[in-house]
Amino acid sequence: MSSGRGSRRSARKPKPFLMRTLPLILAALVVLSVPSALAATKTVDITQAGFTPKNITIEFGDTVTWTNKDTSNHQVLADQGAFPTSPVLAANQAYSHTFTKSGNFDYRDAFNTNRRGSITVRAGLSMKASAAQVGYGGALTLSGAVSNGAAGETVNLDAMQCGTTTFARVASVRSAAQGAWSSAVKPAMNVVYRSSWRNTTSPQVAAKVAPAVSLKRVRVGRFTASVTAAQSFAGKYVVLQRYVRSRRAWKTVKRVTLRTAKAGTAPTMTTSAGFRARGTRGARLRLLLTQPQAGACYAPSRSAAIRG
Repeated sequence: MSSGRGSRRSARKPKPFLMRTLPLILAALVVLSVPSALAATKTVDITQAGFTPKNITIEFGDTVTWTNKDTSNHQVLADQGAFPTSPVLAANQAYSHTFTKSGNFDYRDAFNTNRRGSITVRAGLSMKASAAQVGYGGALTLSGAVSNGAAGETVNLDAMQCGTTTFARVASVRSAAQGAWSSAVKPAMNVVYRSSWRNTTSPQVAAKVAPAVSLKRVRVGRFTASVTAAQSFAGKYVVLQRYVRSRRAWKTVKRVTLRTAKAGTAPTMTTSAGFRARGTRGARLRLLLTQPQAGACYAPSRSAAIRG
């Protein structure tokens, strides 16, 4: 009986780890699903009479799916190889292609060249960020492509920083081969980016910034807490936490109110406070800046863990 209880106890041990990691896994799935939500899929039926609809207009980055609704075989063949030829499609089989270049694309049925269709892809501009969040002082990369696929095109980057209602120019870049472009940016606080090319504007991309939180041990039982960002956090507090190995969890020790704000290289400000914490010798400690204390313009953040 004792070995059975031991087995049940050991089976329960992974649960805290799963509970901690499950939200991160779900968040990652949400992030991965976002790009597909920005593009659309248009359908074309292939029948004995031809393509239905025969002519369609789509946005840059959209996908077209052809489905054979006939009992005979069909094959989608683009004029001058403008996009890849489909395999031979038997009844109910489908073929999809994502259009990453603007223009007019005519095609035909390879088994009946009198059956023709066309795809018109509107001019467009794509943009994505290398990360959804960055630590204060860090950089991320914005990248995308212009829909004509040409090099040397001018792409302008604008940003609307938290607390403002208008966009301001932050950079201009030139497209490279196949219309691709990229630019490093260094946001000071939560921001929304957009890019523009000719008369086209990309979808907006939001990026969050986590303040730099630091915990330093001055001597046994005495510490310094600091938060660095583009604003003062005087009057706000950070939470001192201690890691409890037996519970595999962080436990709150105390709140530390930040008092002194010191200006660095604009717009940087470091807000700090010295404090005592008894019974922390040798313990793993960290500071947590919660969302309510970070405010609307920053993401929550935490320090690296240190030994008390």
